[in-house]
Amino acid sequence: MCQIILKGILSCLFNRFVYIFGYMRANFKIYHWVMLGPAAGVTDSLTRQLARKWGADAVVSELISSDGLTRNCQKTAALLAFEEVERPMGIQLFGADPERMARAAAIAASYNPDFIDLNFGCPARKIVGNKGGASLLLDLPRLQNIIESVVKKVALPVTVKYRSGWDEKNNVAVDVARIAQDAGAAAICLHPRTKMQGFAGNADWSQIAEVKQAVQIPVIGSGDIDCPRKAAEMFRITGCDAIMICRASFGNPWIFNRVKKYLITGILDPEPDPAVKIETAIDHLGLSVGKFGPWPGLIRMRATLCWYISGLPRAGEIRSRLVLLPTEAEVVSLLREYKNELIERGYGDTEIKALDSRYTV
Repeated sequence: MCQIILKGILSCLFNRFVYIFGYMRANFKIYHWVMLGPAAGVTDSLTRQLARKWGADAVVSELISSDGLTRNCQKTAALLAFEEVERPMGIQLFGADPERMARAAAIAASYNPDFIDLNFGCPARKIVGNKGGASLLLDLPRLQNIIESVVKKVALPVTVKYRSGWDEKNNVAVDVARIAQDAGAAAICLHPRTKMQGFAGNADWSQIAEVKQAVQIPVIGSGDIDCPRKAAEMFRITGCDAIMICRASFGNPWIFNRVKKYLITGILDPEPDPAVKIETAIDHLGLSVGKFGPWPGLIRMRATLCWYISGLPRAGEIRSRLVLLPTEAEVVSLLREYKNELIERGYGDTEIKALDSRYTV
């Protein structure tokens, strides 16, 4: 009896920790992980919890400044907090100084995430202007030094998220992959656009395939995955071990379970009814107000609420009214009136049926 209990405990520990990067390739090959990508100002704890609830296999924090952490900025340190339900959970850091990045990683590791992620892809002017993010794609020796310094400093798996290069003339996708592997990174995630592209044009998935052929560590594909069929296409075309969805999940947490069910069964579930989307938006707003307070909780949700109703009839008009309302009660009233109008027009009020437990982590 004791042996059975011990075996059960060991099995739980194995399932919790082995699925992270030490054995990622084997697990990815079986399950095709679908992860929530990091986005500054968007992927906060509440958003990550929703993503996990709706099927994301792992989540990553907002971009966190190594300078802010090492200078004891309370606002920056607050971004490190997460709940157990978010696991597997990674903390993403950005910065340009290897020693400071290593110290920041040690601080982040003290919060006990499942992995540390290093950002070498953010194209934002503020970050690039301070020689962080995508600017490091122009300084590969420094990029390598950062990875090596962080890997030596923390016991957690260290992953790297990056773009294919600064511009088309400076494509370093394979070079960075090899550097990351040699420096001890546990996995890499490539968004195959250049810094100069921003989010314009199309992500060149062939570059993910090239990277996959060039290294032995797990490769995560990112870029332009906005529906289940595209997720399946990325796996097929690139041979990547996992995928990361970011922008397409904003106001659309259901995309993770829809993608996973399609990958496993080939069944394409429809998107939720408008009524379900609106009620989820209202619930999300309530959580935000409860966590951050009436005014801050409302302000930080305005863009997210607009994403929830994007594509619905008269969404533009509702957005223009919504962003001017000063209280949670007024926003909820507007959204409920909008929902009732859509129901009267025949858009339905059915609930999302629970997916089979096989498709939910």
